[in-house]
Amino acid sequence: MSGEIREFHRSFWKDWKQMRNKGKIQWLSGFIIILLVGVFLLGTVHTDAAQDKTAPSITLKADTKTPTNGSVKVEVTVSDASGIKTLKWSAGSKATDYFEKSGTAIKINTNNTYGVTITKNGTYSFYVVDKAGNDALKKITISNIDTVKPALKVTKNTQEITKENVVLSFTVGDSGLGIKSLKYLGGKKTQDSVSKTGKSVSLTKTAITKDIYDYQYSGKLTVKTNNTFTFLLEDTAGNKTLKTVTVDNIDKTSPSVTYSVNTTKVTKNSVTVNLTVKETGGAGVKEVKYLSGSKTAADFVTADKKQQSASIKLADGGKGSFNVSKNGKYTVLTTDKAGNESVTILEVKNIDTTKPTLSLNYSVMNQKATITYSAKDTGSEISSVKYLKGKVTDTASEKWETAKDVTKAGKFSVASSGNYSVLAKDTAGNAVIKVINVELEFRAVWISYLEYMNYGKNGFTESSFKSAIDTMFDNVVKMNMNAVVVHVRPFGDAMYDSKYFPWSKYASGTQGVDPGFDPLEYMVEAAHERGLEIHAWLNPYRVTTASTDYSKLSKDNPARVWHNDSDKTNDRNVLSYGGNLYYNPASKEVQTLITNGVKEIVQNYDVDGIHFDDYFYPSLGTNYASNFDSTEYKTYVSQCKANSKTALSIADWRRNNVNTLVKNIYASIKKIDSSVQFGISPGGFYNSLTSNAGYYVDYKTWLSSDKYIDYICPQIYWTFSNSTYPFDKTLDKWLSFRTNSTVKMYIGIATYKAGSSLESDWKNNANELKEQVEYGRDTGLVDGFIFFRYDYFYNNKTTKSGVDKLLVILK
Repeated sequence: MSGEIREFHRSFWKDWKQMRNKGKIQWLSGFIIILLVGVFLLGTVHTDAAQDKTAPSITLKADTKTPTNGSVKVEVTVSDASGIKTLKWSAGSKATDYFEKSGTAIKINTNNTYGVTITKNGTYSFYVVDKAGNDALKKITISNIDTVKPALKVTKNTQEITKENVVLSFTVGDSGLGIKSLKYLGGKKTQDSVSKTGKSVSLTKTAITKDIYDYQYSGKLTVKTNNTFTFLLEDTAGNKTLKTVTVDNIDKTSPSVTYSVNTTKVTKNSVTVNLTVKETGGAGVKEVKYLSGSKTAADFVTADKKQQSASIKLADGGKGSFNVSKNGKYTVLTTDKAGNESVTILEVKNIDTTKPTLSLNYSVMNQKATITYSAKDTGSEISSVKYLKGKVTDTASEKWETAKDVTKAGKFSVASSGNYSVLAKDTAGNAVIKVINVELEFRAVWISYLEYMNYGKNGFTESSFKSAIDTMFDNVVKMNMNAVVVHVRPFGDAMYDSKYFPWSKYASGTQGVDPGFDPLEYMVEAAHERGLEIHAWLNPYRVTTASTDYSKLSKDNPARVWHNDSDKTNDRNVLSYGGNLYYNPASKEVQTLITNGVKEIVQNYDVDGIHFDDYFYPSLGTNYASNFDSTEYKTYVSQCKANSKTALSIADWRRNNVNTLVKNIYASIKKIDSSVQFGISPGGFYNSLTSNAGYYVDYKTWLSSDKYIDYICPQIYWTFSNSTYPFDKTLDKWLSFRTNSTVKMYIGIATYKAGSSLESDWKNNANELKEQVEYGRDTGLVDGFIFFRYDYFYNNKTTKSGVDKLLVILK
């Protein structure tokens, strides 16, 4: 039975029941009408169905073809001329006979349009039968449903702590329809936040290596700082995977170093540098090393190869230390486990291991000595200066506890002769001691080659020489003298073993002949045993007197060697003038010879001083400009012209020759032994010394500087009544020339003139020598006296009276 007939049947019986309950007439009328309509319809249906041979039309349409993670609604539209009898559907690709007994029926409606919701991809079959019995089958394939979340795998290029960027590698798989995007945000974020504001990561399709994914992608992201990152992976169907990844192994922060020293006070000990290392990046400290000096990190690479850098061990809290023993800059290199480096340059300034320098000098006035000191320290400051009487060389001696402190005074006075020890300490604790022997009055006797002649007329044996020296030195002590000035080079020869000058004839009897002993060596020993200073007396330029015969000189005498050799350039190293031979003061070779001769004495003998007498240039008279070394002066003038320089006058040039020698001698002595004194005893006639015709002794320069001499001893050999050079006026004049307090002023006293007829006062005043010394003392500016000469203190009837009175006050 067709659908229309069935519908009619149901409608008919429904209406019949309603009418039965009404009046019979009404019921009968209604029944007849219904019956007539039914017969009409049945006749029509059977007629249409018998004429429909066409299969029903069926149209399938999915509401979307784009990927979706939801369902797809398939719109089913059917039509047929005779009407639709049956509509079914089933998942899968089905044949028509399947639907005879199976399939899911779709309720027929008047619109003939139906919707079926599909939730899985696949092929779906739809079957329709019309009222005429015609059927149709149509299939649709749904492939855009994807409900599977994509897969995201994130790996880091390193798990180790690193100062480099970390690269995150992404492996993306999707078993559905492909990936739409991969986005990220820093921090732990929600899916919605990343979706809206996330930054994109570029993905590249890769070959599919596993069957589980339909699509595979790869990508990379460079991370520069530690953070938690939220990644949102979305496929084209809208399925989303949210993943957080934490990067915590990046450390780009260099360690920091702070330091301090265990003491900020100046110290002579090593200093401990304390370090505190902070590593805030998280990697942890790998190593700490240091080098002396201001260095770079690259310098440590070189130093490590040479094993020159030193490691610093750190304790808890990043504490470490190292010791340094010298001031200067030090570089600390700190490296963390990520490879970050920090270079810290520090400077230590408070180490002072250098002893202070201390120099002592003294001057005498009114029988009191003023000792001046100069204490300096390059590393810190002078903290104290103390002194005590006697010789104390141990800085730790208990005696210093009772010493007198003169730290800020710069000087102190003493009233007795003897040794005084001075201790200077700096703030670091370094100490130095200097001992100075103070003689309230320097009292010395000249012992000349004439004394040697008297005691050894034809030279000495070792025994006879020692006997003579012992006698003389014992007598000097008895006279209350405290020094001897002994002749060691009277005529360009030597009373000692010299490699520059021949043996003196006063030693062996013949110039150039070794006496078999060393006279100077014994004189030094004998003097010091008796508490006497010994000054070696040299005549710098004198070669001979009253002779110009080179053959009388020993063959090894430099003067004879220069004269006789074939080298003509050195012939003028020795000049003949006034019947005497002189070393040429203008010759550089001569100046070197004289200087070397002095140096060997100071180096080889423990002398207390080097003493030059009054033999410099001779008096050259009115023809001074054209004689003696005038040839060398002409050469000098020519050189000045050639070099466009102004030449000195010949007198100033000669003074400069002497000054150059004196200055070089002084410097050479001090370089070897600063305690050795250098003094000169010029003639007392100061006017003649400064004339243009002779001597060329620039004593004013010497007395105004600390670079030429330690003492000067003008020979003031005249009485108080002398009309030209009265003793008192002459001495006053000499004292006025001294403008540098470091130069001592000794006075040469003419003992040999006492009782003589040279001046009336010598003859008539037995107190002349005594009064001269007393006058010198009364000035308060005279540091001592040297008496000429030893023989006139003994066995001389003429001088005895004056000498006896003199000796009374030499106490």
